[in-house]
Amino acid sequence: MAPKLRLRWIAEVWRKELLSTLRDRRAIVSNLLIPLLVLPVMMLGLPLLLGGLFEREQETQTDLAIHGESLLPDALAEQLARQNLRLVAYPSEADVGLAVRGDEAPVGLVVPDDLAAAVRDGGAALTLYTKVGNLRSEVNAGKVRAAVEGYRQGIVADRLRAAGLDPAVLRPVTLQSVDASSEAERSSGQLSWLIPFFIAIWTLTGGQMTALDATAGEKERGTLEALLVTPIRRSEVVLGKFLATLTTGLSAATMAIVGYVLGGAIVGGWLVGRLGDEGAEMALAMGGALDVTFEGVVLLLASSVLLSGLIAAILIAVTMFARSIKEAQSYVAPMSFVLILPAVGLQFIDLIGRSDDLYWIPIFNVLLLMDDVVKGNAEPAAIGITWLVMVAALVAVLVFAHRTFQRDDVIFRS
Repeated sequence: MAPKLRLRWIAEVWRKELLSTLRDRRAIVSNLLIPLLVLPVMMLGLPLLLGGLFEREQETQTDLAIHGESLLPDALAEQLARQNLRLVAYPSEADVGLAVRGDEAPVGLVVPDDLAAAVRDGGAALTLYTKVGNLRSEVNAGKVRAAVEGYRQGIVADRLRAAGLDPAVLRPVTLQSVDASSEAERSSGQLSWLIPFFIAIWTLTGGQMTALDATAGEKERGTLEALLVTPIRRSEVVLGKFLATLTTGLSAATMAIVGYVLGGAIVGGWLVGRLGDEGAEMALAMGGALDVTFEGVVLLLASSVLLSGLIAAILIAVTMFARSIKEAQSYVAPMSFVLILPAVGLQFIDLIGRSDDLYWIPIFNVLLLMDDVVKGNAEPAAIGITWLVMVAALVAVLVFAHRTFQRDDVIFRS
């Protein structure tokens, strides 16, 4: 029969490892302050910034490099002016291309010599110069396209009226779009996958500081042997170190969740309303106003406990084999990919398909569940499966860590 665990000794090891971590001021900054700030900045500050820049670009008069300005119809010139585009003439089409390539102008337009005749006969073609992937260029290219479309519709309407027809005959069918997504899905935007990503990354970052020092660090300092000659049992040492790693990892995850709550409840709700319609639309599309609910926060916290626990158990089990902190860091480094790759995959989950089988995959399942919570789609069955799998995986890794700690060839590696 296995001896009964003594909570007093477990708590003593937990306190020792936690104090050792907290003596390093960098641990406090990296575990508490940075997670608190990063999530609001990335999830809210970036969308709001882009929304503001998008709105400014729409309202500010910008240069349009143009060749053939004298051939431009007055109606089209008026449409371009309405889009806040200022025409800057260039002597040749090549010069227009060079101006856009060199960022002298965000976008360029080349008017053909036969534009008037081509418009009259049909088949007129303007050449638009833009830089794909350049946000400013693409925004202004959209302004040019809108101007040309307005000019085209005006010509069509005039010709139909001249023929005694109503312009509506060209629109026998219209398509009305209705957004069927929930309020949480709309407010989470396209960057919602970053929330579970950052929670997972900070859980690993916070936990590994304690785990490295509590295992490989003690070996390197030669203090582990002194600990083992005390009346404390090895199982109690493992649990104490595990709980200390869990505490620091969970504290970082909790601060990331607090940043998510503050960002969604305060920053998003206040700043989005201060933007114009187009800027606010851009910010909301990218996740500028998260819909935070009490139930969602509770689910995120509960899931973070399981994620932190499994990561802490893996860290203790892996770093125990290392002879030094440097060696342990090389063991832990690949773990970041175990978290990064599934988190990045969340942005393509709608294309991959949300199968119930995914909730049986440890770590990925809890990231997927967090994404569901942020979007307001968490189902009881998914919650139950995820938590059950994570608990089972946590117990299995802890058992492995305990058995490893019983091996002298691992503990006394040099």
